[in-house]
Amino acid sequence: MGTNETVLSKTQSLCPVCGKPTDAYYAETDGGVRFINDCPEHGQVSSAAAGDSAEFLEWMSAPIINIAPKLALTQGADNECPLHCGTCDRHLQTACCVLLDVTDRCNQSCPWCFARADSQADGAADDPDLALIERWYDRLTELGEERKFNIQISGGEPTVREDLPEIIAMGKRKDFEYIQLNTNGRRIALEDGYAEKLKAAGASVAFLQFDGLRDDIYEKLRGGPMLDVKRKAVERCRQAELPVTLVPTVLKGVNLDNIGDMIRYMLENLDVVKGVHFQPASFFGRHPLDRNAARGDYGERVTMFDVMRGIEEQTDGLFKRKDMIPITAGHPLCCFSGSFLRETSGGVKSLMSAEQREYGASCCCCEPDPLETIRKDRDFVLNKWDMDETDGAGDRCVSGEAEDDAMDFDAFISYVRRNRFTLTGMAFQDSNNLDAERLKRCRVQVFSRDERLIPFCAYNSIYRSQH
Repeated sequence: MGTNETVLSKTQSLCPVCGKPTDAYYAETDGGVRFINDCPEHGQVSSAAAGDSAEFLEWMSAPIINIAPKLALTQGADNECPLHCGTCDRHLQTACCVLLDVTDRCNQSCPWCFARADSQADGAADDPDLALIERWYDRLTELGEERKFNIQISGGEPTVREDLPEIIAMGKRKDFEYIQLNTNGRRIALEDGYAEKLKAAGASVAFLQFDGLRDDIYEKLRGGPMLDVKRKAVERCRQAELPVTLVPTVLKGVNLDNIGDMIRYMLENLDVVKGVHFQPASFFGRHPLDRNAARGDYGERVTMFDVMRGIEEQTDGLFKRKDMIPITAGHPLCCFSGSFLRETSGGVKSLMSAEQREYGASCCCCEPDPLETIRKDRDFVLNKWDMDETDGAGDRCVSGEAEDDAMDFDAFISYVRRNRFTLTGMAFQDSNNLDAERLKRCRVQVFSRDERLIPFCAYNSIYRSQH
């Protein structure tokens, strides 16, 4: 421990060099907070956790609701997390969302890629076939609670599969209510009628890779200009009535200064774009920064707190930092969430209740019944990005333009559905800052090909090459 450090909390990690379990801790240093990974053999690795220690401590004081998985698939061991992921019997939080990687292929070769997907990857013969994917759905039905997991179809780039609509439709037939498509949007933009096929199959939302409103951003992150493709994908989804959530990978010196422009773009397209889900860059998968072989250090990372500060500052206070709150069904350092309503005046109103402000986001604070908590938590994701498919009557109602339905409840609900949106963020971990306590509470898990549920960050940092 450094002479100017004050230890705030202790945890366990893995050395990014040798992969062995290590002691780790959060320390206050010069007013900020750093995560310190301390390997006896390879020394310390330090990563930014927060720029302000008081903000960090307040954020960490949020209560946590732990609901263990229905079934443990592996057996853990003392001080060896996350080397027994499965999930193991020591995992504390059941999944809300489960990712199905349906291909390793991609139609791009981005310099930054969580999955290391590549346009030169092996062909479709290596993709899991429909019979195996059906087995995955059935196994997840066995592993899940009464309210089934939310599903994310991912990869690689899922749209390279010609049978993607059938994969989505199969999940819907098996009563998975929420099926999210993680996509770069290229095929949606370039192929007539493709967004309609995805919508008809049952896709709930397009989680669209969208890194900003300048092409120099895409040149750095995706290897070329792509803004026109992104705009076109949004327009195609609008025509298909397929909701979109923008998903930027955020880096300092690249697009941290573009947060406000992305939010304004969302507000201009709120009929189809229902949220921005910020993902501070993590250093797993493929990225252009070289690792220092001796210490495993990288350049300074963007934190959730940097993003939340950028939201307030770059929108001139239209959105307030206090309206971004941690989740309760998970770990506070993993996510922030804010739900809002655009008012007819052009302002915005936070939809976070007083209870949520006190106890944290996700919808499930204070539920005494664990199954009811799980249902509400998963329904929160199910409902927050849907579109209103009416003709905008609700807008006329709330603004006073409608003559006969000023108090019509259905019209009011239509207005809310059309004008509500979210600002959320998820801070992934990598081999430099894996925190065992965060991993034990991970609620976004990958269903591996050997049918284990593995926390997303552990999967991408440790297990992806094994599957």
